[in-house]
Amino acid sequence: MTLPVIESPKYFLTVPSTNETIEFRPFLVKEEKVLMIAQETKSTRNMISAMKDVINSCTFGSLDLYSLVMSDLEYILLQIRSKSVGETSKISFECNECNETIELTIDLSEIKVSTGEKKDNKVQLTDDVGITLKAPGLKEAEKASKNTKNNDTIVQSLTSVIESVYDNATVYPLADASPKEIEKFIDSLSSEQVMKIKEWVDSIPALKKEIKYKCSKGKERTRMLNGLNDFFV
Repeated sequence: MTLPVIESPKYFLTVPSTNETIEFRPFLVKEEKVLMIAQETKSTRNMISAMKDVINSCTFGSLDLYSLVMSDLEYILLQIRSKSVGETSKISFECNECNETIELTIDLSEIKVSTGEKKDNKVQLTDDVGITLKAPGLKEAEKASKNTKNNDTIVQSLTSVIESVYDNATVYPLADASPKEIEKFIDSLSSEQVMKIKEWVDSIPALKKEIKYKCSKGKERTRMLNGLNDFFV
């Protein structure tokens, strides 16, 4: 006797950066276990791998995950999660003002990918040298998570968003440069130049939501949730 197979319901979502409508299903018990185990390890590398596998399965392999930016992937996983175990999530964090642990329940259906003013992705560093920037995707996230020997988070962060360096004569793709060349270039940047890059990074779409809460002192405070981890902590 063969046991019956339970059919999963199907839903639709729109990928924020492409406006493409895709079909998806909730994750199954086996996929939920994969996510839970990855989360328990507190390993970014394991979490990215689990996210990739679950999204690929739940969207029926219809997406080229490496062509999407990380905010797309985080949004897709958020939608899958909300249809799988409910549209609310309990989170906890430490209040920066009074250092107490705050516990809240948030509505995941209200979480959207922020879209600020679109800035030019070319940043002029000097009269002769500039850089072309890109929103980080799965490839950059995987590379950064594997680079455990390099504790320089500034180098890792900047490497993930710089696509190429150019001068008056030539364009130098960062993919063609050696790790030492990249580190030497980034180390040569001034604080002002790094700030220009940060301003562009802050303008790219991201999974964000500002929440309000009251601490034990009775004061109303705000906190910006930013990135997938903030919505499940």
